[in-house]
Amino acid sequence: MDFTIDQNEAKNLIVELIRIPSVNPGGKVAECAAFINQWLNENGIPSQIHEFNGVSNVVAKLGSSSGKRLLWNGHFDVVPPGENWDTDPFEGVYKDGFVYGRGTSDMKGGLAAMMLALKSLKDTPLNGEIVFMGIGDEETGSKNGTIALLRELGNSYDSAVVSEPTDFYLESAQRGLRWVEITVRGKACHAGRPYVGRNAVEYAAKAIAALKGIHYDVHHDIFEEGLKEPSLSITKISGGIQANVIPESCTLLIDRRLLPGETEEKILTEIRGALATIQEEGFSTEIKVVNKGWDPYIIDQNEAILNCLKKSYKDTMKEEPCVRGKGGCTDASHIFHAGIPVVIFGPGAAGESHTANEKVSVARIAAAAEIYVSSALDYFKL
Repeated sequence: MDFTIDQNEAKNLIVELIRIPSVNPGGKVAECAAFINQWLNENGIPSQIHEFNGVSNVVAKLGSSSGKRLLWNGHFDVVPPGENWDTDPFEGVYKDGFVYGRGTSDMKGGLAAMMLALKSLKDTPLNGEIVFMGIGDEETGSKNGTIALLRELGNSYDSAVVSEPTDFYLESAQRGLRWVEITVRGKACHAGRPYVGRNAVEYAAKAIAALKGIHYDVHHDIFEEGLKEPSLSITKISGGIQANVIPESCTLLIDRRLLPGETEEKILTEIRGALATIQEEGFSTEIKVVNKGWDPYIIDQNEAILNCLKKSYKDTMKEEPCVRGKGGCTDASHIFHAGIPVVIFGPGAAGESHTANEKVSVARIAAAAEIYVSSALDYFKL
């Protein structure tokens, strides 16, 4: 049976998806969810909308639930378009093999590829079941998207694929994220007599130096250069009230990226240890995790779904795939920590995410769809 995906159909579908703004935060995704649901049903794929706190998600099923269950997951909410676009970000302009628009790469291109793959498989007997989750809440943390669906529908899937942009790499690992807030407290006084007070901003500067001096004992070569070790970035500083007052408090916001094997408890212990090296009388610090984000993970490199994707990639692209870890955070973390082996693979380029003039290759959407199809068929044969 021929499972070749028509590139013109791929182009038309991604353009239609881009022309339905589904900006989040704001959660205004219902129109796009309705389109996806209708498109799937009209193409013979049973589909329903699942809503949580006003946020719409789409779930479709294909095949027999008596065999293995394979989860396909992708989101259709997008970040606000921002400025500096050469075209209308919601027009879906096609030029030189690419479609331009907000969400093309991250990640309506991957979603379109999965939808086309489902359509391609609709008349094929499957020795298993594909469950497709079109997610309306990923860009703000997935509480009303993947997390809610896994809670409602259960986690009885044998493997999963998430179609986030991967530059056409197969990604079998992901870094994690915590945002940590540190508040330094000192003592306010007139700036003309600074010795009377305790300058929280100056102490915070010492704290930053101590935090940047933390030595990490974790390293993973599966991640790209620059991401093989954990990272700690100071992303926001707030302190002081005016020029002639010694500040009594200063707050630092930290973006801490975790590698597999690291835990929240471990990183907080490291932070406390660093701050202990600069401890001074008259100052105190408060440490608080303000966003638990995503946990890191890495799957066994011999997982069946990874091997099936490798084979399908080679058969489709006529070259060996490259496997790496993802530097950013995706719903794959929630899926893995629900006990499901998961691989990230999608047609978009990670560097296009959240940028002006974001684009996706139509040829790669079609190729990704073909790889999803053949890898699922191979997986169900195992």
